Amino acid sequence: MAKNVRAKGWLAASGVALLVAALAVPAFAGAAGAAPTVSTATAPTASGSWAYGGQGWSNGTISNGTATVSWTASFGWDVVFTATDLPNNGTQLEEQRTVGISLDVTYTSTKATIQYTYHADEVDTAFANVTNDSTVLVNGSAVPALGLENASVSVQGAIAEALTAQVGPLSASAFVNVSAAAQASIQFSPSLGLIPLNLTGVSSWDSSSTATPAASWNISYEWADHGLNGTSGSGSGSHTGNWTAVSTISLTGYKADLPMPSFRDHKSRVAIVLAVQGGADLYDGFILVPHAFDLFGGAAHDYDAVSYGGGAAISAGEVLYLTPGAVSANSLTAAQSTFGAATPSTSIGATTVGGLGPATAATSPSAPVSVVGQPESTQAAQSQSSCLTASSACVGAAAGAPAGFAGLLLIAAAVVVVVGTVGVIEWRSYARRRARKELVGGYGESWPHGVPPAAEAGPASSAPAAPQSGPSMPDEPARPL
Repeated sequence: MAKNVRAKGWLAASGVALLVAALAVPAFAGAAGAAPTVSTATAPTASGSWAYGGQGWSNGTISNGTATVSWTASFGWDVVFTATDLPNNGTQLEEQRTVGISLDVTYTSTKATIQYTYHADEVDTAFANVTNDSTVLVNGSAVPALGLENASVSVQGAIAEALTAQVGPLSASAFVNVSAAAQASIQFSPSLGLIPLNLTGVSSWDSSSTATPAASWNISYEWADHGLNGTSGSGSGSHTGNWTAVSTISLTGYKADLPMPSFRDHKSRVAIVLAVQGGADLYDGFILVPHAFDLFGGAAHDYDAVSYGGGAAISAGEVLYLTPGAVSANSLTAAQSTFGAATPSTSIGATTVGGLGPATAATSPSAPVSVVGQPESTQAAQSQSSCLTASSACVGAAAGAPAGFAGLLLIAAAVVVVVGTVGVIEWRSYARRRARKELVGGYGESWPHGVPPAAEAGPASSAPAAPQSGPSMPDEPARPL
């Protein structure tokens, strides 16, 4: 792995983290099929397919004087289920799951133009053997439950970020590309209880099981940047991992007393939440992704130090909607996912670049973004999957976009574009020169064309206030240019 000396801290682009991340995270091409761990002694009978999916989006523009910030963003995910009956009260479930996020933010003024783009998507192919002969504990007593005997998953994903900036006669650019792939299978002994077969009078339940995993993965990335002062840097890295240690997986379930969304099919449903502790993250009822690999599960990754996103996450509090009545493998017909920043990004100190404003720590918007996955046809879900993995937003702004989505984008635009991104590149360029002992005088000394012209500040009402204290290290670029 070749890597230039870099500053560890990134400017707090936590607005993007929340959207991307939070909002959730790679250009995943089609995933290889995960081999189902099922017996073929008896030919199963196919029992049907169904799907759900949802999207949130926003387009907008805000201006302040001669400065304008415009954005286009889209987030969505969908799942296609195929159920196959097996002997002895068993069902094999196949899940095809796609997540996609696109963000395009542009800042323009009379003296500067900056554009930031982000695309992330993930494609999962998963198999799960579920049984009606499992149990969970309700108030300390074992009750019949739907349970997970074994599961397997194949995951492929990617993240692509790019920035271009023109400040007067000077230009800057940067990109980060991440690709990841994982294969995992998990055997449970006994089966891991998921949901009581009868939810009447039940408010919460729990279960645990011994998991025997066989999982491996690879995550690789590359980056490059070119600063306004003419210096450039690039690097790459990769990481392989595995999860093979026998461990305990614990699950806690709740019947959620929440306002029910308005479903397109006008059917009533029961809301539940499943929380898993152990070596895996649970998505859409039956998909188990190794936590140490999970791009959007909040785990630390090697590429975090070079990513603008600051950490993307899908909330563990996913709400699952079941059809009323006895619980079975095909009861899950809708869901609601919430996306937010895994952790706030760290500050790289206070530095002003080209009059664009201080590169300071920003606070992530507190309101997460939630999207309801509505029941839909498998054909609609497959069409939406193709859109989610494309490099542009799926849809334009329209009535019904998730509450708070536009506000998040507004903050992201102001923080990331107006305040942060160019400052990040300059800080990295500065850190490289300092490490090579190339700095003798002030920070602007080596700029090929002198100090860049100042650009108008962005929409001040959307950006966080700058801290009054300067950087802690001596000789850092603390003064305005």
